Amino acid sequence: MTDKTHFSKIAILGVGLLGGSIAKTAKKNGMVSRVSGHGRNPERIGYALRNGIIDEAAATPEEAVRGAELVVVCTPVGLISETIERISVCLEPGAIVTDVGSTKTTIVRNAEAILPDSVSFVGGHPMAGSEESGVEASTDTLFENALCVLASSDRTNISALNRMARFWEAMRSQVMIMSPEEHDLLVAASSHLPHMVAVALTRCVAEISADREKVLPLLAGGFRDTTRIASGSADMWRDICLTNPEFIGAVMERFGRTMMEVAEAVRGCEPEKLERLFADAKSFRDGLPAKGRGILAPASEILVDVTDRPGVIGEITLALGEAGINIRNINVQHVREMRGGALSLILEKASDMEAAAKLLSDKGFVATKVD
Repeated sequence: MTDKTHFSKIAILGVGLLGGSIAKTAKKNGMVSRVSGHGRNPERIGYALRNGIIDEAAATPEEAVRGAELVVVCTPVGLISETIERISVCLEPGAIVTDVGSTKTTIVRNAEAILPDSVSFVGGHPMAGSEESGVEASTDTLFENALCVLASSDRTNISALNRMARFWEAMRSQVMIMSPEEHDLLVAASSHLPHMVAVALTRCVAEISADREKVLPLLAGGFRDTTRIASGSADMWRDICLTNPEFIGAVMERFGRTMMEVAEAVRGCEPEKLERLFADAKSFRDGLPAKGRGILAPASEILVDVTDRPGVIGEITLALGEAGINIRNINVQHVREMRGGALSLILEKASDMEAAAKLLSDKGFVATKVD
């Protein structure tokens, strides 16, 4: 029987962090025989070729996809539909085209209108990333314990959908299938709205600081942590808004109503209502599961409280390495509430958790197992 997770050739269009990580992971897990790649930056494509991330560098997207069983479009979200249109006449019959864009409704609708009937499109959104960008930052573990949403419309080929689900499971991701519209609503609420709020908050304080510079020294950790995501790529967020305007607009309107409710309670000096609003928010926030990377809690995660000093991460990894305890992933917890900071350590083996926690405790660290 044919191995549904193996492809003779995969074409990666946009060999950056995600595209490079897909290529690395597929090769590591024996899921592909050959990878072709195309990108806008010749130096980065050269890096990918020299380091065996891709097997051939194509001068154009059309050249890259010829003979490919699977095409993964990893361009910026604003270019995905345009890229699919470019390659549509060059695809092999029976090929699957997918993408990694963080919005789905517009992309799925456009792809289904563009592609020939002999080609299947399965919209994808692997919810994984890194502080760094570019193919140089790609890894073969980026998608472990991450959620990958596959968008299924009433025109989606079920066999292709099942094959992509197996593909991402073989990448050690957890797969969730939903409609493009449901995806865009939920991501608008969970990911896009926080960015819009951070942008609005930053702009508000920037306007105040224009007249009152004394506010600047007061912008301590809470403000910086809350607005950190506002430092994201302006081009990327412009394209996200342009490809998901309906749902982002809807959740922003809902947030505006919620914000006005809080403002009215503040202006009206309503202690009982204020306490209820704060308590409800705290209850929901405290009930969120502690996560390593993405939204899925690994079974072998340890949180380590750390002070902000040079070399502290090295001390921890060296101690565990000398004890033969392998770390699969390290994630820095950026939001620091009432403590110095924390590292999330995902261990290779859940059976090592007790020994790791004791070892780090003996060295003076506060290590907590995540249930």
